[in-house]
This record gives sequence, C-alpha cells and structure tokens, in this order.
Amino acid sequence: MNNVTKKVLGGIAAIVLASFIASCSNPAAAATSARSADATTNVVVTGTNAAAVAPVVSGGGLMNIENNGGFVAATQTGLGTINIVNNGGILTATNTGTGIMTINSDATGAVTVTNTGSGRVTVNATGAAAIAIVHTGDEDFVYPAVPVVSFSVSSLGAAVSHIVVSGTTAADVAPVVTGGGYINVTNNGAHVAATQTGLGTINVVNNGGILAATNNGTGIMTIHSNATGAVAVTNTGSGKVTVNATGAAAIAIVHSGNDDFVYP
Repeated sequence: MNNVTKKVLGGIAAIVLASFIASCSNPAAAATSARSADATTNVVVTGTNAAAVAPVVSGGGLMNIENNGGFVAATQTGLGTINIVNNGGILTATNTGTGIMTINSDATGAVTVTNTGSGRVTVNATGAAAIAIVHTGDEDFVYPAVPVVSFSVSSLGAAVSHIVVSGTTAADVAPVVTGGGYINVTNNGAHVAATQTGLGTINVVNNGGILAATNNGTGIMTIHSNATGAVAVTNTGSGKVTVNATGAAAIAIVHSGNDDFVYP
C-alpha cells in the first residue's frame, strides 16, 4: 500500500470517528429522537378530518382521537390518556398527569378542557355556546353533571371505585370489573354490558342500541356508538382498541393480540 492510499484511508477513518464521537457527545439529541419515536406510537388519529388534529404526547401517555369536525389540539403530559370523538367545532384538550380524559363533542361552539391530576374527566359537549372546563385534582369529574349510578359495595367490592357510569340511561348499565381495571360509561341509549378483567380500561359513549364490551388484559378499549343495531366488542391483549359504530346492522368484533386496532 503506497503512502497516498494510506493517507486517504486514514482521512476517511478520521471523519467516521469524528462523526461517531459527535453523535455520542450529544445524548440530548438522541434522547429527543427516541422520545419522538415513542410518542408517535402512542398516538392514534382517525376520522374524516384527521388531518386537522395536532397531537402532542410527552412522558409516555396515550392519545386516541377520532375527528370528524373542526380543528383539534390535544396535549398529553405524563402517563395519562386522552380519548376524543369530535363531531363538532374547534376542540382543545390538555391533560397533565395520569388521569384519563374522555371527550365526546357535537358542540358547534369552541370546547376547551384542561385537567391536572389522576382522576377520570368525562366531557359530553353539545350546543353553540363556548365551553371551557378547568379541573384540578385526583377525583373523577363529569360534565355536564348528571346522576351517577351508585353500586353497592356488597355486590361489587373494591371494584366500585373503578367504575363511573353516567348518562340519561345510566341505570341500564351492567359493569363488572375484576383485577384492578377501570370502566367509564356514558349511556344515553340502550342496555350496556361492560366487563373488564385485568388492569385495562373500557371507555364507552353509547347513544345507540344494545352494546356489550368485554376487555381482557391491560389494553384500552374505547367505543363510541350511534348504531341502532347491536354492538359487541371483545378484546384480549394490551393494545388500544377503538370502535366507532354506526348503522342498523349488527356489529360483532373479536380482537386478540397486543397490536392497536381501529374499526372501521
């Protein structure tokens, strides 16, 4: 090998080494890239106007948005979850902490919801007037205030604190939790049977017919139904299952696995 070749190869090696050292000496940039990649997998956006959604997740939380309406800005900081179905106007959701925020909006007026804490915040927004909600604390919160069904501790045991049922037909909900999970149901329709086994969560907003939700494991199941036909959703795993049900035909969904699933 002549001296010229040695010098060229030496120069290339020096450049490669310098690049490697530079990348190692900037861990913040690498961490930012990793966080961005992780945050992307924690966000699911669907709907006819999915392009008009600005989601931001930091700290390991989850976000699930179906947007068929105006612009949606959603910011999750911490290990909490934001679930949104927007068929209305502009909507802004900010959730800080480990709480679960669920928003169902048909409102034509602007909707702004801000929460800090570990509780469950449920908002059902309608009408033309602007709605602005700021909630702080670890207790559960429902807007608008509606009668909440009380379940006897003797029949449900410790699981009673993990169940929130509201809506105009809240009395027609049969919730069962075993294993430490959560059920959050807003029922303005027909009978809802919800069974959570394990540390997962079931979120249901039912404005339609009979609905049965069965979630086994640590996954998060979110169902929004205006369907007049019967809806039955069964999931086993740790993924996020999102179902938006409409129409008169019966819908039966069985999903197994740890991947995320969206219907339709």
